[in-house]
Amino acid sequence: MLFRLRLSRVNLFGPKFNLFLLTLFLLVFPKGGIKVAGIPLTWGYLFLGMFSLAAILKGSIHVTRERLISYLCLVPFQCFCALTMFFNGSSGLGLTISFWVSFLFLPLVFYLLFSHEIDSLDTRFFFRVFKTGIFFIAAYGIFLFALKQVTGRFLEIPLLTTNLGDLGELENKHINRGIVFKLISTYNNGNIFGVCILILLPLYCFLEEGKWRGAIVKLSLILTFSRTVWFGLILHELCFPFLVTRNLSKTLFTMMKRLIAIVVCLLALLSYYGFAFRFLISSDLGGRRETLNLLNSINLFAREPFGSICEIVYAGVAISFGWLALPLFLFGISAPLFYQMFSKRLSIPHRCIALGLFNYLFISCSDGALLLIPTLAFYWFFLSLLHRKEIQC
Repeated sequence: MLFRLRLSRVNLFGPKFNLFLLTLFLLVFPKGGIKVAGIPLTWGYLFLGMFSLAAILKGSIHVTRERLISYLCLVPFQCFCALTMFFNGSSGLGLTISFWVSFLFLPLVFYLLFSHEIDSLDTRFFFRVFKTGIFFIAAYGIFLFALKQVTGRFLEIPLLTTNLGDLGELENKHINRGIVFKLISTYNNGNIFGVCILILLPLYCFLEEGKWRGAIVKLSLILTFSRTVWFGLILHELCFPFLVTRNLSKTLFTMMKRLIAIVVCLLALLSYYGFAFRFLISSDLGGRRETLNLLNSINLFAREPFGSICEIVYAGVAISFGWLALPLFLFGISAPLFYQMFSKRLSIPHRCIALGLFNYLFISCSDGALLLIPTLAFYWFFLSLLHRKEIQC
């Protein structure tokens, strides 16, 4: 069984059980839930809200100095966005709520409310659940991909793999490549799945001893048919060997071997499904050129109501809030990461977490799925975990 986790040792409503619930419904089934007035309410975010409220009522919140400073790095961006929305308004309640959940609620939870819990986290137990969960969603994604190719239909489990309000709508979620549908797993979208797994991939590859399991996870990323995800996977393969070994010749050999395997797999996949090589480098940047053209017409301050943040995260922030918002955003989201990377000697688990977060900042130049569940839940949690002094594996 994939989920043989010795749950008999986990006390109901104890810290391990809460951790198991959050991992299950944020990592494994992030889209399970319902819609309230058209706004998705997922079980993972619901549990996160409940546990956050319990932490507040408990009244014993202990915040480390580093996490408090990291949170304060984000405050200028929060204030700027709040003032922009106050003066310009917003064009949709759902996306506005999603923005504040992503940039106010989640950082508050993982930097401040759960600061002590993250420092006292049983990482050995968490990593067992973490590894099992990632392998499950990768294997399930490949199964679902094959099922769609053979039968022409998706398997949907309402309230678990699919939001009840989205039942029967999977084929309308920008996952059709014409000849083939992207691998989506339980994330209902290939890009979201790929982006989220790339954040977690370096740590998973370090923890997972079975090479074939790692190969399954990487295959699931290739089958997303997302060029953004492919470039992120290549960056991972270029950097990861240098994190886990000090033997330079062995590192270079491992890196080249993995890159060749990925390139061969990509070429075979493109050939099998009849994609031309120019698919890898689209002349219109995969439909994103129009977004970049909008940069010519924006000012220091936005003048239009807030609608969303588009695929190209950095361009999207500037378009939605004005040029002045971009440096505030970059400082808030990346300064704590670079401080941790360059201010201290990091252990291998720390370096793996940092690589996953850096990879997210890299692929956000193309598609960061910024406001889409559960991308920033992973980003803020692992950035907070990076502040922990020791991580036991």
